[in-house]
Amino acid sequence: MTVIRIVVCVAVAAFLTGCGGNDACEKPQPYQASYEGHRIDVPEGLDPLMASRELKIPDASPQDLPAEGSPCLELPPAYRSTPK
Repeated sequence: MTVIRIVVCVAVAAFLTGCGGNDACEKPQPYQASYEGHRIDVPEGLDPLMASRELKIPDASPQDLPAEGSPCLELPPAYRSTPK
């Protein structure tokens, strides 16, 4: 009986620890400091990069900032791609 109590207590403690608070959304994330870089310059003698393989990243839709202390976003913001 004692072993079962220990296992149950450990399981409950693990569950409560896993569901504990997470302030990851409140502090700035490393990706938020990213910026658009320059295109790669291909040295002479090498094949040029294929423009059709470039990744086009659409602009995010404007969205109000969440209130301070609010939970993280459960879904990413909507975005739209612009037609060529």
